Amino acid sequence: MNKITFLATNRNLTVGSYRIWIDDLSYYLKEIGIGCSITGDPSVALNDDSDIVICAKSDASWAPLIKKANRKKKIGVINLSADSNVRADFVIVGSIEEKISLSHHDHVFLYPLIERMFQEPSDYKMHADKERIRIGFHGSYTHLCKFDFGLKSALEKFEQKHNMELLVVTSNPSYQWDTGRPDIKNIIIKKWNHGTVKEDFLSCDIGIVPNVTNLDFKDLDIGTSVDLGLFNTDYILRFKNKSNAGRAFVFHQLGVPVVADITPSNIHILGNPKNGFVAGNSRSWLKGLDELSDYKKRQEIADSAKEEFDRLYSPLVWAENLYKNIKEI
Repeated sequence: MNKITFLATNRNLTVGSYRIWIDDLSYYLKEIGIGCSITGDPSVALNDDSDIVICAKSDASWAPLIKKANRKKKIGVINLSADSNVRADFVIVGSIEEKISLSHHDHVFLYPLIERMFQEPSDYKMHADKERIRIGFHGSYTHLCKFDFGLKSALEKFEQKHNMELLVVTSNPSYQWDTGRPDIKNIIIKKWNHGTVKEDFLSCDIGIVPNVTNLDFKDLDIGTSVDLGLFNTDYILRFKNKSNAGRAFVFHQLGVPVVADITPSNIHILGNPKNGFVAGNSRSWLKGLDELSDYKKRQEIADSAKEEFDRLYSPLVWAENLYKNIKEI
C-alpha cells in the first residue's frame, strides 16, 4: 500500500485549494484505507518514506526538487497554472476546462471541488414560503463584474415583481463594486468566513453563479460565413481555464436551487432542467429566477439537484479513482 505525503506550507482552511484538495482529500483517502499525512516542512516531503508527494498550489516549486532527490517518488502538484514551467509526474485539477488547458502535461487527473464542510445531511435546507426571497452569490470579488452580462438586468426586473434581497459573500467585501452591480434596494455584502459561511448559504433561497464574459458580436470585428458555419447569432464566450462548478456545487450540497451561466462544468448537473437553470442572457437569467420564486418549485429543483450531485460526485469514489490513476503512472 502506497503512502501519500501532502506538502502545504500554508495550511489555511480559508484557502479553497488547501481546504478541498489537501485537508478534505486526505480525509477521504484515509477513509478508503490510504495512508496520508500533511506537512508544512519541505524537508519532511524530501526525506520521509512516502511513495507519493502532492504539493499544494503555492508549493509547486518544490515538486522538481523533491523529484530530483527521490527519483522513485511520484510527485504531483495541485491546481498548477497553465503557463507554469514546473514539471511533475501528475497534476490534479478541478474541472474539465482546466484539464484541457493543462494537457501538455503527461498526466492530469480530475478531482472535483467537493466541499466536506457542506456534506452533513443535517445541514440540508427545507424551503418555506417567505415574504422576502434571498438570492445568494458567493465567490471571489473578481466574479462580481460578471453580473454585467444579463444577470444585472434580470435582478432589476425580478425586483419589480418580487420582494427580494441579494446576499453577496465574497473574499473582499470592501471592493468598490461598480461594473455589474444591480440597481436594487437590498444588497448585503459579507466577507467569506469559515465559521459562518454555511449559515450564510443556508439563508439563501436561490443561488446564482455568474462566471463567463458574454462578448457582444456587434462590438467585435468578426465576419460570418455560411461555408465555415459562422453566423451572427453565435455565442462568443470567454472564461478562465480554471473555471469549474464548485460555486454551484456548494448550493447543490446544501439544498439551494441554482441559476448558473453556461460554463461547461455547470452543465454536468444543470444540463437536466429538473436540476436547475442555465442562463446566458438577461431573459434566461430572469426566467430561471421567476421559476424559483415559488418555494415548492425551489424544493423540487433542489432535491433533484442534490440527488444528482450525490450520484455523480461521491468524494470516496473520486478519491479512489484519483489514487488508482496515480498508482498506474
